[in-house]
Amino acid sequence: MSPHILTNSEKPLAITMGDPGGIGPEVIVKSWLNPEIQKVDRIVIGDPEIMKDVARRYEPSLVVRTITDAEEFSKDPGVMDVMIPSLDKPLESIITESNRLMAGRWSYACVRQGVELSMVRKVAGIVTAPLNKKMLHAAGYQYPGHTELIAALTNTEHYGMMLVGGPLRVILVTTHIPFKDIASKITKERVLETIRLAKQATEYLGLENPKIAVAALNPHAGEASLFGNEEATSIFPAILEARSEGIEVDGPIPADTLYAKAAQGRYSIVVSQYHDQGLIPLKMLSFGQGINVTVGIPIIRTSVDHGTAYDIVGKGIANPGSMTEAVKLAHELVLRVEKNTKK
Repeated sequence: MSPHILTNSEKPLAITMGDPGGIGPEVIVKSWLNPEIQKVDRIVIGDPEIMKDVARRYEPSLVVRTITDAEEFSKDPGVMDVMIPSLDKPLESIITESNRLMAGRWSYACVRQGVELSMVRKVAGIVTAPLNKKMLHAAGYQYPGHTELIAALTNTEHYGMMLVGGPLRVILVTTHIPFKDIASKITKERVLETIRLAKQATEYLGLENPKIAVAALNPHAGEASLFGNEEATSIFPAILEARSEGIEVDGPIPADTLYAKAAQGRYSIVVSQYHDQGLIPLKMLSFGQGINVTVGIPIIRTSVDHGTAYDIVGKGIANPGSMTEAVKLAHELVLRVEKNTKK
């Protein structure tokens, strides 16, 4: 059952600045006037001085204003309204990665503000620019990433990370954990929960007659437990229970063939057992255009599929494609959710 999602199409989307020393501000500015999203109402939650500086370099015609309330947003696509997030202690302006504490505090504050505004329907949803986990941890916020942080801020127990790119959609059983710990985290309960979230995701995206595929963990799906038994002990039992609930799901299917089949349209979404298993094929087919979507939370949240990319900051070569796609999808989700709510 999908959660009741809080949104309002008459309100703007909120784009969180992410790590101020990363490429987030650049891709936000570069995507702002893209004709594909020019008519989508948006605000930025972040540091107005940073956004002004970046706009001067990459989009001089863009007017950057400071607002104190999301209700003050301008419908002029040539205006970027920036709202400073609130936090217990003042935030200092920062444009480099040298101050880890402040970078992490900015990242957290922007996300928290976006979530809070979404929860009271002052914004339609959030689109997040990348943050850096090391900076986040240095500031005292011990979350593996955006997904877990937003789940905590929305008090969501069952949630999932879904990536959309090109012909593929993948949702992850495990996310940002060491490779050596993956097998121990592949339990029947966690796989079943992710299959249910995959079903929810297909409804969220408006897919008709969805078919879900579950990737095996081991080569050849374990080859009758010769190469591992997680398929027999955890994955297949979860699939059987999901089928008993009326979910159309196949698997476990060896990963070396599954993603090609999914890319050909045979499956609507793939349940991937770990981060790189799902993201390597997706990014090979849609690098720079992928979108991260959090499933199961009561607000709309999309994100870019890349990191802070400190190595290219200031060089003017950051690709805004993923940000553009994330805004487009967030807007589409807002309209779809509202349409379904009115039925």
